[in-house]
Amino acid sequence: MRHAIALMFFLTLLQGALAYAALGGSPSDFGGATPPSTARRLAASGAAATAAATTDAVYTVSQSTLDSGTVVREYSDTAGKVFAVSWRGPTLPDLRTLLGEKFAVMNAAAGQRARAGHSQLALDQSDVVLVSSGHMRAFAGHAWIPSALPAGFDTTAIE
Repeated sequence: MRHAIALMFFLTLLQGALAYAALGGSPSDFGGATPPSTARRLAASGAAATAAATTDAVYTVSQSTLDSGTVVREYSDTAGKVFAVSWRGPTLPDLRTLLGEKFAVMNAAAGQRARAGHSQLALDQSDVVLVSSGHMRAFAGHAWIPSALPAGFDTTAIE
C-alpha cells in the first residue's frame, strides 16, 4: 500500500510540472542540453527483406540521464515524432512531460485500479500501451503508441 501511495504522491507532484510534447510529439526537454542520440536501423527479415533492403526504416534513440540518475530513452521516427519511451532509475521521471497527452490516460487508469498492494500499472489500449512498475529507488516503465510504430519495429527492442 505504501508503494501505491508513493506512486500517487509522485503523480500528483508531476501534475503541476510544465508539459512538453513527448510521446506522440517531439522529444522531451528535461531542461538540459540536447541528449545524445543514436540512429538505429531496423533489421529486415523474411519477405520484407527484399522490399526493405533499399528503404530500411531508421529510428533514433535519445537517452537522457536525469539529475536523480533515472535514465530516460525516447524512440523517434524519421520525422522526429516520439513513438516510444522508457525509463529506469531511482525516481520517476516527469511522466507528464514524457507521456504528453497519454499522461491523462495513465492517470485515469491508475485511479480505477485497486489501491492496496499494487505498484504496477499496465495498459494495453488501441492508442497506447504502457507498463510502469517499481518502488522507491527502483522505478521502470515503457510506453508506446501502436499506430505510430515504424514498420518492422519490435517493441521488445525498447530498453
